[in-house]
Amino acid sequence: MLNFRLLLLCLLLGGCATSLPQVEQQSSHSLPAPDHSPLHQAFAPLVNEQSGLSGVYPISDGREALIIRVLAASQAVSSIDLQTYIYRGDDTGRALLWSLWQAAERGVRVRLLLDDMQSGKDDALSRLNQHPNIQVRLFNPFTNRRWRSPEMLGSFDRTNRRMHNKSMVVDHTLAVTGGRNIGDEYFAANQQVSFGDFDVMLLGPAVNETATQFDLYWNSGYAIGVEHLIPEQEAIPTEQITREFAEVIERDQARQQAYIDSLRDTPLVRHLTDKTLPLYWGEIHVVADAPEKAAVQEQTPTLMVDALAYYFDTTEHDLLLVSPYFVPGEAGVEGLAELVKQGVRVRVLTNSLAATDVVAVHSGYKGYRRAMLEAGVELWETKRLPGLEPGAWNASSQASLHAKTMVFDGEILFVGSFNLDPRSAQINTEMGVFIHSEELAGAVRDGLGDALGQVAYKLSLEQGELRWHDMETGAILEGEPDAGFWRRFGAWFLQWLPIEDQL
Repeated sequence: MLNFRLLLLCLLLGGCATSLPQVEQQSSHSLPAPDHSPLHQAFAPLVNEQSGLSGVYPISDGREALIIRVLAASQAVSSIDLQTYIYRGDDTGRALLWSLWQAAERGVRVRLLLDDMQSGKDDALSRLNQHPNIQVRLFNPFTNRRWRSPEMLGSFDRTNRRMHNKSMVVDHTLAVTGGRNIGDEYFAANQQVSFGDFDVMLLGPAVNETATQFDLYWNSGYAIGVEHLIPEQEAIPTEQITREFAEVIERDQARQQAYIDSLRDTPLVRHLTDKTLPLYWGEIHVVADAPEKAAVQEQTPTLMVDALAYYFDTTEHDLLLVSPYFVPGEAGVEGLAELVKQGVRVRVLTNSLAATDVVAVHSGYKGYRRAMLEAGVELWETKRLPGLEPGAWNASSQASLHAKTMVFDGEILFVGSFNLDPRSAQINTEMGVFIHSEELAGAVRDGLGDALGQVAYKLSLEQGELRWHDMETGAILEGEPDAGFWRRFGAWFLQWLPIEDQL
């Protein structure tokens, strides 16, 4: 009852409306690549042979995504900069954090930039920040650490704007970026939920571009050190934290031994062991929204939208869009229809109602399917794995698409955090890389094209009615495949709410 009264008072009086803290903070910037870094010694000769091009290793396997992050951190000698939207405190989240902690113990400077919507427990963040070599900042933070929900309601225009960027830069030599957050479901370590996602490891000039965008966010007025937000706690000796942390990791490893064994069987481990890591080389541009997109104003910087619009406008033959949350809006439908009129083959892969982890987003998408199909856009929706019943409103299926990938004319590949929806376009900050490599872009396009019939339903209109085609079995389905009554009802109900601009 007390919580309800407090919430009501906040709403009536606006007492939970807050502004961003104004604090004095020391700026810092990415450190140059040290000559004695094992990563620099391993990759610098390859980069030097490529005359200004950047190297790419694509990462679609969740296990490889964890391996590359942990191994890179374990080899760091100078600096690690990690930026993410979600950081889970689960097994893989702790495993990566343990590698960061050990790096800090070796003298490596660690900067951790987290969006505050999913930042985790304050005591853990404060304890991390107490380490002399670790700095933790929160993007667009909540100022009332105890009453976050009332503050979200009272300051919705501000707190609704989140940092969706994901990147990791190690020794200014290697960078990882893409769609993955940090957590078991993103690294194929969760038995119930697994997000199909896509990252890239970068070498060469693209690393510097990734580091530059990190510095821009880190030194902005929107990134606030946890020491200014969380009451100072009693200092715990670093040796004690290390000992307790090691005990937790030992228990995690014993419980996840089968998963750990599976890591050794990945192609990445074999390539690294044999020194045969296959790399694609090309011109790469890293693009990120300005952190000022988090400002509460009518006109927001949309650098990602501008960049994507350029590549959409210059596509001539083939466009493949992969977006887990796809809400094109009327303008987006018109744009895709115009491309089809110009002779461009447009294919879209997104989550089905049964596979999505956010029913509300599907409610925003479903109303545009008919218009896109009538315009000649090819729509594909991911299948749900058999044997798992999704929940009614927001529980995801075991195979939920999370990758944000686009291929333009089989020549340019986009990988990033940007969803094709209003939230990515206008509310959250986003980042991504445009990779000019016909070899890699063509491989991704062809690989996805070959797999569509196995992993997704193809949609069509028959006598004005939507149909879902299972290309493997030849079955033609009516209604949302594999989705139960309550999930269908939820999508129908949410469709009538005025929430599309928030999806």
